[in-house]
Amino acid sequence: MNVFQICNDTSDAIEFFPPQSLYLKPIARLNISVQLPQMKLPGKTISNWEVMEKLKNMTKPEEFIVLKVSKSTLEFIRFEAEIENKSKLPSVIARLDTRTIKLSGFSELLKIRAAEAKIPYPTRHAWNSYFRDARNMNEMKPGERPDTIHINNLPCRWFATKQDKTKGNDIPSEYLFRKVFEVFGEVRCVDIPLADPYRNKMKTHLSGMKTFSFEKDLSFEGYVQFKEYICFVK
Repeated sequence: MNVFQICNDTSDAIEFFPPQSLYLKPIARLNISVQLPQMKLPGKTISNWEVMEKLKNMTKPEEFIVLKVSKSTLEFIRFEAEIENKSKLPSVIARLDTRTIKLSGFSELLKIRAAEAKIPYPTRHAWNSYFRDARNMNEMKPGERPDTIHINNLPCRWFATKQDKTKGNDIPSEYLFRKVFEVFGEVRCVDIPLADPYRNKMKTHLSGMKTFSFEKDLSFEGYVQFKEYICFVK
């Protein structure tokens, strides 16, 4: 599965690291639930495709860049969706929430609920609680406090040097990786398992590398450890 998405709307992009032409773009994600009618006739089914087409038509002229079923029961279907521009999220939700749709073969109207989705990322309270309550950890020591971030699915080409790109080598540079994240503060160390020629010879639980994937030559994962907690929080 391709982990990259084409970005057509850059109006809400935020400058991140100009030397590498890197920008940050807010995630515009929403959850959509469609209440299903009671199935009175055996063998009668709901078409997820038809429901999705109805939802797409209701949000025009905005388009979903992601629309997929996240949960399906006898009572409802839940979709996870994304649009390109977060500023347009309220209007998209307004077009869907508390509205109804009608499916072919069913007399009942299906009610829709829509709301902005929470991004699945640990909160400041969660990581502070974890390290505070963890045994055998000293918050005064690096690595035993919230100071390290793990990022995956980064495009290799974005972090490759110009010299390597010229040679057709898109291995990410740890130097560039460090420079990019120094915009948040002083970095203690970085690690890119893919850039280590010896890492793939190590056992998986020691190497920090994931098992094979078709995107392994296109994307990478990296670790950044900051010197100060305040840099990590940023």
